[in-house]
Amino acid sequence: MAIKTCAVIGMGLFGRSVAFELTKLGVEVLAVDRNGKLVDMVKDRVTTALCTDLTNPANLHDSGVLKTDRIIVAIGENLEQSILVTAMLYTNGAKNIYARAHSEIHSQVLKTLGAFRTIDPEEEMGARVAQEIYAPDVMSRITLSTGQQVVEVAAPEPLWGKTVVELDFRRRFQLNILAIKRAGEGGVSKINDANAGLPNPTDTIGEGDTLVVIGSPAMISTFLELT
Repeated sequence: MAIKTCAVIGMGLFGRSVAFELTKLGVEVLAVDRNGKLVDMVKDRVTTALCTDLTNPANLHDSGVLKTDRIIVAIGENLEQSILVTAMLYTNGAKNIYARAHSEIHSQVLKTLGAFRTIDPEEEMGARVAQEIYAPDVMSRITLSTGQQVVEVAAPEPLWGKTVVELDFRRRFQLNILAIKRAGEGGVSKINDANAGLPNPTDTIGEGDTLVVIGSPAMISTFLELT
């Protein structure tokens, strides 16, 4: 279920990026930082911006942070502040805490103190860049909690002019096609026959099409290598 409210604590580069994107998604964002200048930078782009120190229990309760659906501790290099804020949140009943971590040890400490999930932006970005370099034809890649991946990839030439059933796609590649996106006017992609759900076996893959497929990382890699 999509969240309606979120508190983002720490308005450094990472925190601002998360706050702005959540706002674009329609989430009511409460942005918090001890630095008034950083709060002023974001106040016109989020729902509410607050300058306060959340390690003070009174400030924490008055802030409204504990009433939000999710809390993101996006504090940067100040590890002590990151740990103290996470501990304060959990001690005061917060459950859905996502905290930025700078190392494996930092991550373990945050989880011990109550963080539901930790995020290392540099590590995750490094992984994405490596995947992009390894498979430049892959436009986007999402890893699910099951370990499967959903990737969006330009249809390779050997597939052009053939139907899904002719390619024997599921047996040959052990992947499922979730959608075929056709290049429309101005190069804008549109999902083929969007009302029909999954592509039909008789749908033909053409030049310029984009495939959205799901499967194991190993089979996706095999598919990219074979084609």
